[in-house]
Amino acid sequence: MASQDTQMGNTPLTPANDTDLTSPAVDSSPDTVPYNEAFENDLMDLILHPPTAPTQPTSSLDTQIIAANQLPIPITSHLRTYPSPIPGLYVTQPNGYHTGGPGPSSHTVNKFAERFIREHDVDDAGQLERVVEALVKRKIEEARERMVARSDAVEKNRAIDRELEDLRLQRSAELRVMERVKGGKR
Repeated sequence: MASQDTQMGNTPLTPANDTDLTSPAVDSSPDTVPYNEAFENDLMDLILHPPTAPTQPTSSLDTQIIAANQLPIPITSHLRTYPSPIPGLYVTQPNGYHTGGPGPSSHTVNKFAERFIREHDVDDAGQLERVVEALVKRKIEEARERMVARSDAVEKNRAIDRELEDLRLQRSAELRVMERVKGGKR
């Protein structure tokens, strides 16, 4: 008599909704974080108007595990305790992303470092430090320029919203007048 084993398909198992946060498949990089206008505007304000005397948040020795679906973490969150290269911006993990959550894996960082050293023809630690410092400075300036453009766009959008609201009010008044005129002709 043939054995009656349970047949399993060749398809992979369906993952659970609550992904294991230690899994390498969990990606909290900024590219995977959904757009959040309020967060982006807060980041813009911080970059364009950094605090004159930033207060160092109380640093916690235990690193919080943050689910990817909770990102981005608000700029003012108590979870942001580690300094970043951007003045006044704190991150939730050492070397974490600006949106919150852990940064890239050590394997990814090592591969990037190897490629960076090779591409920039770095010979020693002092040169590496100078190259990195110059690049970070340039990237922060680039972010600042983008935030100036964003600020202009935000202000333009606010002006358009005000104009649209004025047009809605005007249209509403016109409709009321039309209803009165229709009511008087009967």
